[in-house]
Amino acid sequence: MSANSSLMLVLESAEKARDEAVAELEGGKRAYEAARQQAQSLVDWRREYQQRWQSQFRQVGGMEIMRCYQDFMQRLAEAVSDQDKRVEQARLYMERCRAELIERERKVAAVTQLMDRRLAELQLKQNRQEQKATDEIASRAGRANMGLGAQ
Repeated sequence: MSANSSLMLVLESAEKARDEAVAELEGGKRAYEAARQQAQSLVDWRREYQQRWQSQFRQVGGMEIMRCYQDFMQRLAEAVSDQDKRVEQARLYMERCRAELIERERKVAAVTQLMDRRLAELQLKQNRQEQKATDEIASRAGRANMGLGAQ
């Protein structure tokens, strides 16, 4: 297997890993956004619930209703807190995915750069060989002309 085909395999593998990292990051972004929207919905719902019940307590307010309201608000606060933790976990996961993608993109770039360098070296070598052959032909032609001119 030539060095070039080995590099092609490495490049294909690096590109596949990069593409997987892109997909993973997109999934992480969607999960983060869904968690963030859910958290916002809970916060909005809690605010609306508080406003609705505060106006309700002004009209009628028994101890039992107040206790139910407080218990429910405590459970809702716990749900908001849990969802905030999920949002943070999703954000951290998304950041890890982003860092992994950057690393994989660097690897693709490094392999591509190495391949480009090898191709340039090969092209330079071929150019030198062609120049050497051209010089050799010119030298022979010059000697042949000198030999013909001397006769």
